[in-house]
Amino acid sequence: MMRLNIYRNQREVEKTFEVEGYDLMYGTVEDIFGILEAVDLDKLDGGDVNIGDDAFKVFQDNRQKLNALILDIFPDMTADDLRKVKVKDLIPFFVELFRYVMDSFGKSKN
Repeated sequence: MMRLNIYRNQREVEKTFEVEGYDLMYGTVEDIFGILEAVDLDKLDGGDVNIGDDAFKVFQDNRQKLNALILDIFPDMTADDLRKVKVKDLIPFFVELFRYVMDSFGKSKN
């Protein structure tokens, strides 16, 4: 299950979006592979994802694709909702999504 909280303020969750599953479209996979090119897959597989310069650059370079992807996964979410997601919640969300894509293509080391 994929889940993202929308915050009213720094401490209060206003609402939560959840999906049981997500059927990947080929265009989405292309976008994810493009994003993954900028990610050190060894760090991703080892769970050593750093919210430092590398993560910032991935977000900066792919912001529009990432926003479109989130809004596609959670169709009831609005662009305003997306602005109220904490970045610290996005990192594990994307790690889970990227692992799902890699697993779908037999790329997992598990």
